[in-house]
Amino acid sequence: MTRRIVTLLGSFFYSGFFPIAPASFASFIWVIWYLYIPGGRVLVNPYSLLITIPLSVLVADRMESYYGHDAPEIVIDEFVGMQISLLMFQPTLKIAAAGFLLFRVYDIAKPFPAGASQRIPGGAGVVIDDIIAGVYSFLTLKVVLYLTGIF
Repeated sequence: MTRRIVTLLGSFFYSGFFPIAPASFASFIWVIWYLYIPGGRVLVNPYSLLITIPLSVLVADRMESYYGHDAPEIVIDEFVGMQISLLMFQPTLKIAAAGFLLFRVYDIAKPFPAGASQRIPGGAGVVIDDIIAGVYSFLTLKVVLYLTGIF
């Protein structure tokens, strides 16, 4: 892959270059895509994860060679984390907003083992903490939905 293609994908269509909170901005753009772009629901299909997880590791690894270790411009990991957060949920505004907020909290707080996973070198270290944050978000959202029936 050329540097231009790697940067396009790794920065999630340049959203990683947003000057304030690029990871949150990229996650928000992902939610907009999921909710409002026709076919966006394919993002939360388990089969799409079979493509995006290895691709994100590869692209994040290459992006690190361009921008540095876990650089803020690398936001392809947020793409994967959001996919997991909302895996197989119906695309409603309430669920998407809850998934977004939960994912951002877990991604920022980095509860165990997410924080420790960042010591893994290369693209895997960039992506794994977001996978963990996505799993925590998904499970929390499932529990909240089960216990409250709000959504």
